[in-house]
This record gives sequence, structure tokens and C-alpha cells, in this order.
Amino acid sequence: MKKIFHFALIPIAAVFVAATNLPSAVASQAEDTRPVLSVDGSGTGVADPDMATLTIGITTLSSDAASAQRENANTSSNIQNAIQALGIDPEDIQTSNYSFRPNYQTGDNRQTTIKGYTVNNSITVVVRDLNRIGQVIDASLNSGANEINSLEFSTQNIQPVRKDALMNAVKDAQSKAEILAKGLGRKILGIKSVNESTGGIETRRFSSAPLMLAKDAATPISTGTLSLSANVHIEFILSE
Repeated sequence: MKKIFHFALIPIAAVFVAATNLPSAVASQAEDTRPVLSVDGSGTGVADPDMATLTIGITTLSSDAASAQRENANTSSNIQNAIQALGIDPEDIQTSNYSFRPNYQTGDNRQTTIKGYTVNNSITVVVRDLNRIGQVIDASLNSGANEINSLEFSTQNIQPVRKDALMNAVKDAQSKAEILAKGLGRKILGIKSVNESTGGIETRRFSSAPLMLAKDAATPISTGTLSLSANVHIEFILSE
């Protein structure tokens, strides 16, 4: 009986492709075995503020609930009209908080009675012309506001600031890597991986104390600068 032998035919093209891919696979394995230097870098971007948010408070007290509400409403209306007269867009003026509460007192007989009423109203104003900040503060105080709760500077476009912060963080990491590689007697051949993280813009905030000092004269306000921080983690490939 004759034996029948079966031969598997492998296409020449497939053999050629496998052979040509072999060096790259070996190179990839070799790359994974090369030493890696991990470095952290940090950087900061700086920008000039181009807008400010001001929070104005109106607190009224009265023995009568209706009187407390009416007085607060009239004062709030006067403040908003005074601010709009400075050229502030009405859309940039809004009520951010409103509260009404009775005030209690305890008599000698330990009975609790209502002494009066307190109404708190907060108005938030976005000022896009920074030269008008002092004018807005003074107009508010002269129109009956008795609280300036906060003043916060910010910028509408943080992309350029973030870009500068990341660039500075990368430069910091590269500088550290070059020093370390030289100290180790190695050379930087490439980069294996990069991770980055950036925070939010650090706004400049003023508390109420310095903002309440000047009521009859123009209040001077210094805008200063804003900053944003970025961090990167880079793995550099070193020579063996």
C-alpha cells in the first residue's frame, strides 16, 4: 500500500512578511529593557486679569416685617440703578443671595418673642472694565450698601496661561533629566511616556475689610496678576 503524504503550502508572501517583521519585534523588546529615568517637573503661567466679580451686601433691620423688606428692596434698586449708570450691563448684575429672618429675644419670664426682622440681600456684579471697579464700590456704598463681601479677579481665557504653565513644567523636567543623566554617565535617547496635570487659575480675592475703608473718595484697587500651576511626569529612555 502506498503512503500518501500531505504537505502544507505556506504562501511565500506570508513568510516574507513574517521575516521582515522579526527585526522590529526584536527592537521593541530591546527598547523595553533599556533603563528609564522618571522625572517630575512643575511650572507656572502668569496672566493679567481682564474681569472682576464683586459681591455687594445690603442688610436692613426693622421691627416690622414689611418695613424691613421694603427698605431692603428700595436700597437694592438704588444700588443697581447707580451701577448701571456707570455703564455696567444689566445682565452682569444679579441677585446671588436673599434671606429674611425674624430676630428673637428671651424676656425675664423666659418667654421668647420676636424683636424684629432682618433682611439680607447680596448682589453680584461682573465688571469687565477694570478701571470701573473703584467706581462700582463707591457708588454701591453711597447708595446704601453696608457690606462689600468679596472682590475676585479672574481671566476669561485661561488657555494661553495653561500653555505657558505646561511649557515651563516640561522645561523643568527636561533640565532635571539632563542633570541626572549626566551624573549617571548616560545619554537621553527618547521619551517613553508623559503625564500632565494642571490646576485652575488662582484668582485674586479681596476680603470685605479693605473694601469698606473708602466711601467718600474713589477707592483705589490694584489688579495684580493671576497664576496657574502645571505638573508633568516624564519617563526618559536612557542609553545603557
